[in-house]
Amino acid sequence: MKIAYLFLIACLCAGSASTENLYKVLGVSKTATQKEIKKAYKEMAREWHPDKNSDENAADRFTKINEAYETLGDSNKRDQYDRFGYTAAREQKPSHEYHNPFGNDFFRGFNFNFNGNQQGESVIEKFNINLRAYETKILPESDRKPCFLYTYTDFCFDCARIEHLVEKLIRDLEDVGICVGTFHAGRARSLTGALRIERVPTLIMLINGQLTTFRGSVNTAGLNNFARGVFPKNLFTKINDGNFQDFLDGWNDNHVRALLFIRREEISMRFLAPAFYHKEFIKFGYVNLWTNENSNLTKKYNVNRYRETLLMFNEDTQTPVATLVMPQLSRSTMEEVLIANRFITLPRLSSQRRFEEICPEEMKAKRRRLCVVLVTKKSETGNEKFLNSFRKYVQSSSLTRNERVKFAYIYEDTQKNVIQSFSKGDTSGTDDTQSKVIILWRMEKNHLSYNWLSKGWDIDNIQDSRNHLEDQVKHLLNSDQSLAYRVILPEFNNEHALHLIIRIFYKLWSWGEKVYHYLATYDAITYITVIMSLFLMFGMGFFLQKMASIEEEQIRETIPKRCKPRPPSVNTTTKCINLYELRPETYEELVTNSETGLTVIALVDEDTKKFLLEEFGKLVYPLTRYSGLTFGFVNLDLYMGWYRHLLEESVDKKIDLTNMKVKNCIGTVLAINGHRNYYYIYHPRPARKWIRNTDKVSRAVGFVDTDDSDSDGNKETPVAIEKLLKGLTDWTDRVFDGSIPKVRIPCWPELAIK
Repeated sequence: MKIAYLFLIACLCAGSASTENLYKVLGVSKTATQKEIKKAYKEMAREWHPDKNSDENAADRFTKINEAYETLGDSNKRDQYDRFGYTAAREQKPSHEYHNPFGNDFFRGFNFNFNGNQQGESVIEKFNINLRAYETKILPESDRKPCFLYTYTDFCFDCARIEHLVEKLIRDLEDVGICVGTFHAGRARSLTGALRIERVPTLIMLINGQLTTFRGSVNTAGLNNFARGVFPKNLFTKINDGNFQDFLDGWNDNHVRALLFIRREEISMRFLAPAFYHKEFIKFGYVNLWTNENSNLTKKYNVNRYRETLLMFNEDTQTPVATLVMPQLSRSTMEEVLIANRFITLPRLSSQRRFEEICPEEMKAKRRRLCVVLVTKKSETGNEKFLNSFRKYVQSSSLTRNERVKFAYIYEDTQKNVIQSFSKGDTSGTDDTQSKVIILWRMEKNHLSYNWLSKGWDIDNIQDSRNHLEDQVKHLLNSDQSLAYRVILPEFNNEHALHLIIRIFYKLWSWGEKVYHYLATYDAITYITVIMSLFLMFGMGFFLQKMASIEEEQIRETIPKRCKPRPPSVNTTTKCINLYELRPETYEELVTNSETGLTVIALVDEDTKKFLLEEFGKLVYPLTRYSGLTFGFVNLDLYMGWYRHLLEESVDKKIDLTNMKVKNCIGTVLAINGHRNYYYIYHPRPARKWIRNTDKVSRAVGFVDTDDSDSDGNKETPVAIEKLLKGLTDWTDRVFDGSIPKVRIPCWPELAIK
């Protein structure tokens, strides 16, 4: 009975919950608009958020508010609710429902749905972008047009809290011409991943391809400072009576000068945005009208101190080429003035973009645009006379008023690749009074047609040059006749680019900022984990290496040292060579247990000992500077058996050498590496012939050089004792360069008297 009673109560509660009026939950009428529903929802969400309200029923109330808004905030669901009376909580969700990665914490655990479902389009939704728009338009244009990016989701209380501030910022940025892009973190997942967005809301400024994320408290002043702070600091030069003339006289850098007179110390985004956009063509300066350090400047140009004024200057620094005076300079009017006056009277083709702006493309011959270009050299001191003469002509020529004709000049020595492409048809003069002139018609991006002005620009006959140039230009403007030559133009060298070292520095700085931006997305626990992992990894490596070295040292101490130090090869007092006799007492030190190196041993008998050792000492004395060499001799009258056993070990005892004669072995030299169990052998000709006649043993022990001839015969002819060591010097050279074969043996034979 009790169970049935409880079941009945549960059913009644469920029924009451399911029939609860959602309009009453939000406190609106059934005729309320979507805007009114949204406003009511935000007010109640702020009031009943569990973190803001200490009421024990706040969480339940907050859930009901979200449930009500999820249904009433969507026109389709609201229509179904009005007709059928079911709520969003009881609506069956599809199995492929989108999982929001930003809805894991309590703030984002409920569906706020601020920007996705209401009727009409909000300010934020108006600027929605995707990855394609970002990569093809926003990012490439960020070097001229900064962009504000805003990330939001439907499950975000913080997004609702700052929404009105973001909307105001977006309107302000749009008014001054700054790009705006917004995207839903869940719907634009590819863009979210590309920008490494880890939380919402996220506010980003993009400029020159670099992303800067807003950090701090979101308020009007903070957002304005954030947007203004990304602009370069050197965009405007502060001008006063002391530096204005130097600023205006700098037009030789190929930039127009713009002077802005305002009544404030800080430059607002109204002026920063157009200044950044036109920075490649115009240098900007500003004058603070509140100060008294610019009275001469304002008086000279008759500036009204209570109005905003924009003055544009080209080569003539005394009279502005354009003047704009308004109580508050409007963006559209200022943009018109800047675009119309962004080039000096005779601009230089100093970059690809400048060339494309001055010489726009036109396919139709009847509407073609011509560029008249004076060719001069930057390095020549006399080029100014051509430039000044040509500039005066341009200032007075009627062709300047024709929109289809533009005048410019180019430095031949800084744009060599471009000038070399115009090599055809160059018949103009090259003396000190003439300069070349090219007439260009740019048909496509890099496809040009051109003519050379046949007589060039002659400063001694300026009138003839003027007449000839104007006749040719007017003829081309009024006819369909093609220009004489065509060329595919290479890219212009950017003369305004920073030095290579500075560009490398900025690139490294850019990479550093990207790394910092990447690392800033991780929390402290991640850093601690990585640092501890690295510490453990390197610590274990160091510990294991230390233990291995200790173990190796212990093993080295337990095993007695076998290698004996090599005796000196030179007497330090007399500076004479030390020749050690190979005996049982010295055999271990010189051969079996010797250190790494070579022991060079001469084979002698009692009769030849004195002479051969003197000769041997003279030949090897230059080698005594090497500490790894020791020199000695062995008496074959006593130790012939040792030498015979050495040779037999070298050929695996395949040949019986008991008949070897001492006289046939005298003059032989062995270079023994006792530590590695190998040796080199030098032998005079009689020994080579004897061994050659003994079944080719020499090939096994390395006795015969490949250049020896077998045509010497089998007859032994006695060789003078003084010739036995004649080839020793060449042999030692070949030992050191590795061309002498090594003779390896398993072990050294015992040294004993025969």
